[in-house]
Amino acid sequence: MGMLRDLPVELWRPILASLVRSPGVLSSDPQDPFSEVRDIVIFLNRDVKTHSALLLVCKVWHNVVTELTHEHLHLTSEEQVAVIANRFEESRMHSIKNPLGTCTRRIDLQLSNPSDQCLNALVRILWCTPNIEILINSNYYRDMAVNPTFHTSPPQAQTRTEIIDALIETCSKSLRRVEWTSNEYPSWSDLMRVLRTATGITSLTLANIYGNLTERPSRYLALPNLKTLVLGDSPSFSHASLGNVPLNAFLTMLAKSPEQLPSLQRLEGFSPFSPDFLRTHGSKVRIVRTVAFTPLLHEIIATCPNLDTFVTIFPHHILDLLSHPSLKRIGIFPISEDPVGVPSAIFSAYIMKPLEDLLCQIDESQLPKLTQVRIRNIGTLANITEHPLFLQKWWKRWDSRGVRFDDKDGRPFNLVSSGNDSILDNVRRP
Repeated sequence: MGMLRDLPVELWRPILASLVRSPGVLSSDPQDPFSEVRDIVIFLNRDVKTHSALLLVCKVWHNVVTELTHEHLHLTSEEQVAVIANRFEESRMHSIKNPLGTCTRRIDLQLSNPSDQCLNALVRILWCTPNIEILINSNYYRDMAVNPTFHTSPPQAQTRTEIIDALIETCSKSLRRVEWTSNEYPSWSDLMRVLRTATGITSLTLANIYGNLTERPSRYLALPNLKTLVLGDSPSFSHASLGNVPLNAFLTMLAKSPEQLPSLQRLEGFSPFSPDFLRTHGSKVRIVRTVAFTPLLHEIIATCPNLDTFVTIFPHHILDLLSHPSLKRIGIFPISEDPVGVPSAIFSAYIMKPLEDLLCQIDESQLPKLTQVRIRNIGTLANITEHPLFLQKWWKRWDSRGVRFDDKDGRPFNLVSSGNDSILDNVRRP
């Protein structure tokens, strides 16, 4: 161990980082929709035992591992927020040169009905973290007076202006990826302040915008580095997003000139998209993810001549025939990734039959560059592996056309097992 201590930090810090840091956790670009790594994997991959063991090796390793474990904060409880706030403020008092908060590059918030005290502590954390590149706000608010057995729309909540103030003052230069994914949103004025000051943002996700746009922005909005724009209640982009007035107003605001979004490559969201927005920026878009149930689908395809990847949310399955010269990948993703159990007869009628129709529509479309069709067999689509004849037929069909037909993990469906045996033991490439 003495020899290890004598090695320069630059040599073994990357090794420790590979043991502590989850793959992709610090990427400013959201995962490619065809990636096998999901955000949930980032949280589950944390090896607490390994981290604890590394902390005990020596003082120098302890310090480095402590810094690495604070690169990504996943805050899920009020107690945790308070502890981190106190820890960062204490570190700042005792270490002027390298306080612990300067190590933090990503924060994920998943707080349920956070109290004012908790939000005040969050503001304290942000004032201590000047190097944040990624902020994912998934705070969730529920009406505690409503019986949970009743299905009601959750209340909308506004991200506190004090949080926005701290974010702008401390992180505007480092911020690259910002997401509001649940039912807490920024107000129009706060959102405009973030976008005008944090010009390095490359990825923006907005489930919604709080309140009404009471007056037109006095200045032209341009996001020079934005590559990914996600609007609506991802991943389902359900009918609650259709005709969303704030998000449509935001799209209209960005549809005045191609120079407003010169770097745009990926567009995901509710349907329909603004026709003006598509006509202004569609030529840049490489990836689109949306529900297929929209009268504007053909316009989306037509106004995106360089489209490479199209993901449709199933069972919004009315796709019709498509024609596109460059489309290479089509994804069929479930409307929900949560486990679902239904009787086999219902699954066959409401999942397998529409899925068969959808694949037929894709098969009959004019897509000369198509190389891959992926079904994300989780959530509402998890049980398709219980239908081996269906998978066998379609794997053979796509294989004959030179198109890869694979599952959520990127495995061709001829290798996907149902039970212990391959569902396609008798299928061979010609």
